[in-house]
Amino acid sequence: MLKPALAIMSRAPSKEGKSRLGAVLSPAQREALQWAFLEDTLDKVSRLTEFERYLAVTPSGDLNKLAKKLEFGGRVMPQSGGNLGQRMHDIAERLFLTGHAPVILIGTDVPALPPSYLQKALYLLEQSDLVFGPALDGGYCLIGMRYFEGRVFDGISWGSEKVLEETLKICEENKLSYGLLECLMDIDRPGDLLALMRQYENKKIDIELIPARTIRFLKSIEIRNLLYEEH
Repeated sequence: MLKPALAIMSRAPSKEGKSRLGAVLSPAQREALQWAFLEDTLDKVSRLTEFERYLAVTPSGDLNKLAKKLEFGGRVMPQSGGNLGQRMHDIAERLFLTGHAPVILIGTDVPALPPSYLQKALYLLEQSDLVFGPALDGGYCLIGMRYFEGRVFDGISWGSEKVLEETLKICEENKLSYGLLECLMDIDRPGDLLALMRQYENKKIDIELIPARTIRFLKSIEIRNLLYEEH
């Protein structure tokens, strides 16, 4: 049996990404922010020796570009096509078939994600079939599985505020036990950027968890002024 697997699900940074931030950020700024999110996330997970780490990328044609730019000590793998649920289903199934167990999937929209959050998820999987890290927008920023369970990706309203609610309903209907971590804020909208800066300025983020590249970028574009201009 191999180590537990941790897969970081990411789109290759591009000017088309993070479109919900288009009201305050230019295409080039959105791409720069995506790079900051990705690199800050990889920096956090690099400290976790209990996992075999994977970076799962879409579009798959950008694998070489990412591998060259990032100093990532894990493996890079392509995501399949389809919606988010289909892509997570595929990555989780492939990692279990490789021999990993448990398997945990995260995204890159929580750049201040504590490494201890992932360690707690691993602990909860000793007692539960699944574990979820709820997000404030009604989705989840982490899903972990003790064994492969593809049903939790079926029939979900991806991108809506009902993602976690619908997923937990599937768990309950199929008598799958699950654990819940603390709720975190993922960053999708302009107000989320300001909330992150406020957490940083008010010292609400532990110094070792500060997403340095993301904060540096937000300072460089004077995000507070941009948000005031929007209103």
